[in-house]
Amino acid sequence: MSDARQPASRATARSTEQDAAQRATSLIHQGWRQLARLEPAAPACWLASPGQPLRPLSRAELMARVDAWHQWLDNLPAAHAGRRPGARWVLFQPTALGACVQLLALWERGMLAVLPGDDRPESLARLAESSDGQLPETSAAGWPLEQPGTLGTVSYTGSTAAPNAPFEINPDDARLALELCTSGSTGEPLRIAKRFDQLEAELAVHRTLWPLATDASSTDSASEPSTGTVSLSQVSHQHIYGLLVSLLRPLSEGVPFLSEACHYPEQLAAAIAQLSGLGHRCQLVSSPAQLARLPKVSDESRVAGQAQVLRVFSSGAPLPAEAARHAENCLQAPVIEIYGSTETGGIAHRRQHETPHWTPLPEVELRFSPAFAVRSPFLEQPNEWWQQADNAAPLAAEPPSQGEQHAAPRFQLLGRSDRLVKLAGKRVSLSAVERCLNEQEEVLEVRCLPMPTRDHRLGAVVVMDESVLPQDHASRRDLIARLRRALMPGFERIALPRYWRFVTRLPLNAQGKFTADSVARLFADLDDHRLPRWLGETSSGPQQLTLEAEVPDSLCYLEGHFAAQPLVPGVVMLKWARDLGRRLRLAGVGVQESRFQRLERIKFSNLLLPGMRFSLAATLVADSHGLRVDFRLESRAGLHASGRLRYGADTDSAPLSSPLSSPLSSPQTTPTPEAS
Repeated sequence: MSDARQPASRATARSTEQDAAQRATSLIHQGWRQLARLEPAAPACWLASPGQPLRPLSRAELMARVDAWHQWLDNLPAAHAGRRPGARWVLFQPTALGACVQLLALWERGMLAVLPGDDRPESLARLAESSDGQLPETSAAGWPLEQPGTLGTVSYTGSTAAPNAPFEINPDDARLALELCTSGSTGEPLRIAKRFDQLEAELAVHRTLWPLATDASSTDSASEPSTGTVSLSQVSHQHIYGLLVSLLRPLSEGVPFLSEACHYPEQLAAAIAQLSGLGHRCQLVSSPAQLARLPKVSDESRVAGQAQVLRVFSSGAPLPAEAARHAENCLQAPVIEIYGSTETGGIAHRRQHETPHWTPLPEVELRFSPAFAVRSPFLEQPNEWWQQADNAAPLAAEPPSQGEQHAAPRFQLLGRSDRLVKLAGKRVSLSAVERCLNEQEEVLEVRCLPMPTRDHRLGAVVVMDESVLPQDHASRRDLIARLRRALMPGFERIALPRYWRFVTRLPLNAQGKFTADSVARLFADLDDHRLPRWLGETSSGPQQLTLEAEVPDSLCYLEGHFAAQPLVPGVVMLKWARDLGRRLRLAGVGVQESRFQRLERIKFSNLLLPGMRFSLAATLVADSHGLRVDFRLESRAGLHASGRLRYGADTDSAPLSSPLSSPLSSPQTTPTPEAS
């Protein structure tokens, strides 16, 4: 009789093991707690501290931080609406670790996280109106900095008491998990709610297609995750792509992640080198904007190391073919692009090394007529079709290759379909204007956009090779005239861009989006005539920044300097260097926290004239005398200005009067020329 029962017992045991494995990767069943109980000493995260080697943070230590945030919520006043299950908390954290511990605490109490796309005061204030509160920033190690109602900081040494009252929240896949805010280039940001079942469905697809374990066979058991894989990110966890791929996925599978994003190539190279030296491989979550900043071929070894990158993800915008090729060569890993949006979740994927076309994700259905639409389990209404803003077309039927008899049909993207605007009562296709400009030999890429503060005239941001960029007023004027002449045969005068910006690359955010913030910076000099014309920035770390800019003809400081030949006064160049230096940080400290003392080694070598294109590089340096900002302002004509701005410590006596203040602060207005 015992022999007859044995197969059933084994089957039951296998079923129990499978159920346990599934629960260990589940968000709604708090799989992170189960993984911490199975292997409390296993690394959950790698802590990154400035100037220090990476340090592992165990699963037990991660749970201690989650419990500390339970304690923080328990210490709220009894009448506070944010104590109840179902409360809505605004959550914006600069580090992945900080976002992780707060998000888990909210979910364990049955609460909803509202994730703003940025930390601008107006964005946070708007969200706070419909929420129960905003969670404060964590320490770099993920602990609360203070408890509600206290004035001082709270010290945590690595353990904390569990929450006063355990929360028994019934698992419900249909429960709302969070709200995300879109980051569109125009209009009011939308708030998109996501249920747990939507998040779980997309995570399951990623686990199937791209196993996190170094050896795919080790993914059979969630209780035995790959300790050889670490997730690195260059994108924000405040958006759906970064949240899912760089945070929730490693968290749910017991794979450690880096505590903060590697925003700079040097940070990425250092993290890969340290982790590969410890025997780990890395999965990188990136974007077109970040991958475009990878070093040139001569410096590839600095990033690739010993080819310890498992794969690279990119999303936010299609990756140019050359950038995809360079990234694969540089990182010695496949680059997987994900096409989707906040509303739809992932839709399709591709690896350009294999094909330029897109393959739908499993369980995603596509319809191409009468319009491109999506239906998938990642949508709020999974049985409804969601129309896309993009145009797309299926590929002609191809004979299936071996093993692909049931593969989903591939498709190609054909550009956005919602880019019609009205200018002076006339409908203008921005895509058509861009296509015409893209046909010009020197143009690599174009973005056209209406200028709402300029009687709805058009602006154009044109990407060109550095060798053909206009460097002075005359060459810029000639280039604008040529581009406008190319448009005249096919467009009315109202459709010709009036405001032009020429750049070497589009200023995209970490998600690869060309946002309203970037547009505002590119055209800010139209409304504030104290500013240089901002054309982009590059950086090798928080202590260094290089500004690309032009001298606008409307710059107010040109007035009176001089009638025969206007030029930028030397004190204005110092002011621009001072303003740039204020944005720098060295080990978290900046010159805003120090005091100006004096100028050192100042040299003015060449005249800076209207229309000139220039670069201004600033570096924050600490020496025995305090902090200093070293700067160089140069153009194709050579060096214009260089020197140091010396700052002392906060304990110094009252600072000397800065020569960069008062006379430069009063704005003036001058007429804006036709082709600004």
